[in-house]
Amino acid sequence: MDTQFASLIERLAKPTPLPMRPAESRQLATMKTEVVTCGEYRSRVLIEENHDPQAKSALLLHGWGGHPMMMSDLQAVLQAQGYRVYTPFLLGHDPHAPANCDLPGQCSLLLAMQTKYGPFDTVVAHSAGGIITAMAHWLGFTLNRVALLSAPASLSSLLQHYLALLKADEHYLPLLGSYYQSRYPISADLQTAQPYTFRGVRALILHGTQDQRINPADARQIHAQLPGSQLHIIENTGHLGILSHHRTQQVLAGFLRAKNADHEKGNTHVGAY
Repeated sequence: MDTQFASLIERLAKPTPLPMRPAESRQLATMKTEVVTCGEYRSRVLIEENHDPQAKSALLLHGWGGHPMMMSDLQAVLQAQGYRVYTPFLLGHDPHAPANCDLPGQCSLLLAMQTKYGPFDTVVAHSAGGIITAMAHWLGFTLNRVALLSAPASLSSLLQHYLALLKADEHYLPLLGSYYQSRYPISADLQTAQPYTFRGVRALILHGTQDQRINPADARQIHAQLPGSQLHIIENTGHLGILSHHRTQQVLAGFLRAKNADHEKGNTHVGAY
């Protein structure tokens, strides 16, 4: 392995989380948290309880370089629908336990949470959280519903974005794929243009027209991969703005309320706002 490629791998595995606002830090300090251990990694999980024994569990997953407090508005939507909500720091992103952990390595967090807390009915994932969920699903992570916000259409699409940010040559893209496959038990199919294999899972896809990080065309590609999925393109919002956009909250709430019978009929909805 040449030194430039080794340096690239290290840079791709080292998150630089966005700083929390003072109000977010204060809110975090008041919340119930538990620590999940994944091998050498430790990460906090924020928990919003629902003591109804019939309550279903939902997982909120932030993107690379993000943090759980960015998902607060979506967490409120899930709570209002009666969910027990778990929002972890991605591995290496918790300021209490900073570490290097590359994208495929994040799958162990979802699998560890499933072991500790039981199966999740619903996952709401932002950006890289979407492809992490897809990889974890291939490894045995189960779910009934998924909402993908500003998600990349494939691992290659996301890595291309990161290579551009790091001003690295695209010839490293297939080398990265081979490297990750040699280190992790991921299928070669996950490196194709169609990694989302949520068969029998109700899927919602949301993307902002002004997203400068993940092209809105990726949302249409995911929609094509998932027959029966809903696609909503939201005008005048970007990669982070979609997390707090009022239309996102409305669409997500409607998706969570929808009867499973709608999915069984194969309903497909495409909306632009």
